[in-house]
Amino acid sequence: MKITSSRPGQGRMLAGVVAAAALALAPAAHAAKPLGAQIDSVTASTPQARIANQVAAASAVHANTLRVEVDWSALEPHAQGAYDPDYLAKLDRTIQGAAQRGIKSLVFLDRSPCWASSAPRKPDCAARGSNTFEVTRYGPTDPQTYVQAATFLATRYGAALAAFEIWNEPDQSNEKYWAGPDKVKRYVALMKAVYAPLKQANPLLPVLAGSFVGTNGAWLKAMYAAGAKGSYDGLAVHFYDLPLLALKTTHAVQTANGDDKPLWLTEFGWTSCLRKGGPKFLADHPCVTLAQQARGVADVYRAVARTPWIAGATMYMLRDQSTAYQFGLLDRADKRKPSFTAARRALLHPRTGALTRPTARLRRSGRHLVLSGTGSVADMYVVRAYQGTTLRYRATLRTTGSGTYRLALPSVLGTSGLKVRIQSDWTGRSVTRRS
Repeated sequence: MKITSSRPGQGRMLAGVVAAAALALAPAAHAAKPLGAQIDSVTASTPQARIANQVAAASAVHANTLRVEVDWSALEPHAQGAYDPDYLAKLDRTIQGAAQRGIKSLVFLDRSPCWASSAPRKPDCAARGSNTFEVTRYGPTDPQTYVQAATFLATRYGAALAAFEIWNEPDQSNEKYWAGPDKVKRYVALMKAVYAPLKQANPLLPVLAGSFVGTNGAWLKAMYAAGAKGSYDGLAVHFYDLPLLALKTTHAVQTANGDDKPLWLTEFGWTSCLRKGGPKFLADHPCVTLAQQARGVADVYRAVARTPWIAGATMYMLRDQSTAYQFGLLDRADKRKPSFTAARRALLHPRTGALTRPTARLRRSGRHLVLSGTGSVADMYVVRAYQGTTLRYRATLRTTGSGTYRLALPSVLGTSGLKVRIQSDWTGRSVTRRS
């Protein structure tokens, strides 16, 4: 998920391979797992000060990884191997600036330039402004054109990279990132074309495939059927709203299909747009309070740090983008939000500190018992009601955007002699109340 931005201005062309930037990595002093956040899209017109501020903020929050979009249509706007020097310089300063702070970059390359795009209707690709959104949202006609750009980046940035993620959200129904027919077949063909060359160019670089948002396993099963296995070191997933549940269900699909590659949660987050009298949803996501955003972010970092089958997590994103996209650790004035403080604590010692445990209150309301309490927006909860040792009722619930829940039990259960337990779906920790 990201906001579509305008195309950067066309700069001078630089033909051929540009010499690799010298990227000296400072010693990493943070958690071994890649944990961090995504920064604003880097374009040739993005103010350098804004990028520098976000890299500094990532360091201050103890992130060891920065997710960076590389816009292919800005990198090679008019011809293969003709790199835009302004865009490349901005990218160099971003990745080098992060590396000098001990932060590696997780890059993803997307948005086909006109000359490579498979868009069915294209303008004159030699014309200024030909790299429109309607063109760049299609994948390449020839995967080998993508291979050349990907291996250029893998070679140029070397040990400064945490991972390389192949494209962005090819399963999104809005087709903002991977338009056209035969989506799975074309995406798996791209994976298979680029994997071996990337490993040859940078043998220690984890190559991540998938980059999907769907949580029901359908896209992943289709990838397996198309022969995806063997063409990635990890599966990138973008899970919002209920990321821990989505990770569990996706891992179950992997296990059922004999896939032992780790998951990388390369996008997750909540928009802190919940206000009294305001909307409950914006940008297709539930609004949450600032406090619940902070709690959810910390819970996910800690959960990932303790789970062996998840390799890392990068939240979306470091800075708020708009009224609807308030996913950041910083607001649009670059002021630190409560989520910044929570993330800093979690990232400093990600394997310590407890994940949010539910609270519970059980009271009588007429002919019903009502269970209410608090929890984390990152988690799902299972409610069970027993009479003696007999299970009489089971339900699942999630909290509201303010981190609360309220459940009226069926009147047929009565109002006395019940034991009611609410349990975290992720940790298994529970709280029990009796009527």
